[in-house]
Amino acid sequence: MSLGHSIRGRVPKLVFPVGLITAALIVVGSHVGCGSGNGNSLFGSGDGGILGSSSGNSNSGGGSFSSSSGSGGSGSSSGGMVACPSGLQCNVSCSGNGTTSISGIVYDPAGNDPLFNVAVYVPGGPLQPLPAGVPTGSDACTCGALFKSGMVVQTATGVDGSFKLLNAPVGNVPLVIQVGKWRKQIMVTTKSCQDTPAVASGQKLTLPSTVPAGDTNTSMPDIAVSTGSADTLECLMQRIGLPPSEYVAGAGGTGHIHMFGGGTPNGGGGGGGGGGGGIGTPEMGTLPGLPAADTSLWDSQAHLMPYDIVLLSCEGGETYNANPPALESYLNAGGRAFASHFHYAWFAGPLDTHQNYTAPADWGPALATWMGGSMGNQANGTIVQTLNGSTQPFPKGVAFYQWLGLNGALGVLGAPMGDLHVDPVRYNSVVGATNKPSQPWVQDATNAQTLYFSFDTPVNAPVNPDSGVPQYCGRAVFSDLHVGGETMPQDPSPTPPLNPQGCTAANLSPQEKALEFMLFDLSSCVIPDYTPPQTDGGGIVQ
Repeated sequence: MSLGHSIRGRVPKLVFPVGLITAALIVVGSHVGCGSGNGNSLFGSGDGGILGSSSGNSNSGGGSFSSSSGSGGSGSSSGGMVACPSGLQCNVSCSGNGTTSISGIVYDPAGNDPLFNVAVYVPGGPLQPLPAGVPTGSDACTCGALFKSGMVVQTATGVDGSFKLLNAPVGNVPLVIQVGKWRKQIMVTTKSCQDTPAVASGQKLTLPSTVPAGDTNTSMPDIAVSTGSADTLECLMQRIGLPPSEYVAGAGGTGHIHMFGGGTPNGGGGGGGGGGGGIGTPEMGTLPGLPAADTSLWDSQAHLMPYDIVLLSCEGGETYNANPPALESYLNAGGRAFASHFHYAWFAGPLDTHQNYTAPADWGPALATWMGGSMGNQANGTIVQTLNGSTQPFPKGVAFYQWLGLNGALGVLGAPMGDLHVDPVRYNSVVGATNKPSQPWVQDATNAQTLYFSFDTPVNAPVNPDSGVPQYCGRAVFSDLHVGGETMPQDPSPTPPLNPQGCTAANLSPQEKALEFMLFDLSSCVIPDYTPPQTDGGGIVQ
């Protein structure tokens, strides 16, 4: 029994087949231009596109995409404006409708969990270095900045992480796996009209855990982590496979995880508490030179822009000296932010403390109904598979549900079959149909509380006249799922991130697996959640 079929017996709430999900998401990505102003393909305009920018008829110079239920994605493209790279044979004819192909499974950096919706492609030329931080200038608000080499053929991974790249060139082929700025290139020697595994037997194809010096083909995002005394979000990065050498204090350095002390430096200005009512406190650990986030990270948009993603770990109280206007400007420019628990103060304003900052006018009640200080010991989360305020499928929500089931995160630790165990649970938001900018991902199974939701930015983005959808650039996530709650044994507190004993060496807990999926989705190009899947059975609908 295949992996794609075995899930059907364990997770009963599937909305539509695995292959259709992958096709739908990639088609949507092609159709809306990943939030760019030109409405072209994921690889940007003028380069043939990851799926082509025409009708999907390979004779027209566009791309084509096909995928079958229960397997990873498969795809092919004529390459459009991309010439066959020197030394390779492209579009090799095979008898009996055969094809030259490359297949494999893409895993997280630790090699433990297969990853969904990772682009797999043969580049049209040498890979170019990726822009540092949030792209600006002509590269602003477009996925084209991440795929400037174009492609010869492309596909994407299914929910089980598998892919099959059809009509691959023959020869010593460069193969790229990429989601956002996580990028790795390997060489695969193919033979005509045969399938070739992407790596040798016994090995796994993983996203990078570090970037070798001088290697411009390998890339990782720069991630800023603001620590908090009530959670250990930075430890998630170690458990998905990043070594301690990737952690650095503040800006600079060769690592990609940039640590800042959240809340009030050394607890000054008021103490937080697990029950709220106070100002948050940092989890300083033993990392030398750890700068304070409120003076070195979120004090200005300029300090945020060097980071592709900002992770805000729960501080046990509302954020001290938060700067919502700077965060909004960063997100509107294309940044990504993940906020947990008491960081609701960024989006709602401080509810339990009397600090002098407020939420932006287009956030606050537009995003959710907010409340402070409410909590419980544990809960069961239902994965949302429909668009907010609609009965239409939420494609990534469906994929999220299937992926969690495949990776053993649903119906465990006492949760009912199909639900995600959450411990400890916090109740800070309710997203309803009137909260149009927001998309719930996890809802409490017994009440109206939303445990995880996202929204794209700017929330009142103008509509692209070419594609008919808003021109989104960034994305924010609010979560009441904590990293440290289910980890066994738990991370010590305070946690020294550079100490090998600082973060527990353990497999990801169920709710950490949910956060892992969310992290890589946050890394990817922004595709409007509510755009319906557009597919004609494999071709690209434009």
